[in-house]
Amino acid sequence: MLLARLTSLAILTVVATLAFVLSFTALADLAARNAVPRHQAWMVPVVVDATIVAATLAVVTLRHRRWYAWSLLGLAATLSVAGNVAHAWSAGVVAVVVAAVPPLFLLAMTELAVLLARDPQRRTPAAPLLPHVELPDVPDLAGSWRAKNAPHLVPAA
Repeated sequence: MLLARLTSLAILTVVATLAFVLSFTALADLAARNAVPRHQAWMVPVVVDATIVAATLAVVTLRHRRWYAWSLLGLAATLSVAGNVAHAWSAGVVAVVVAAVPPLFLLAMTELAVLLARDPQRRTPAAPLLPHVELPDVPDLAGSWRAKNAPHLVPAA
């Protein structure tokens, strides 16, 4: 089971990295061709595709207000796919379909990583560090000191 998990994680990492690089290249080139200075064009794909990863983790982590994380995830994924498709638009239908693959697989690999991390088979109940020991009642040796020096700390009877 461990070997299968490690193999899955290795393949997932390779696919996610390649998908990110392909999407990164297309979005950076699209940004550079559309009024974003070349030295800043790399920032566009980082913002868009890293938001997919962050939003996916937020969806998994948050207990409340998950709608915001879901909305952000949907927006970032849509922007990534649209940007990759727009980059390939002039090359034809096949190029458009191929261009949509990297951002979709980046999204899928991120989700798969979360599923692998949350797999209930992986979790084993933690053993207590120390056995539970019943302690005897201990007299309040500081009670007389508190009554004399700090009467405001003495509990009301």
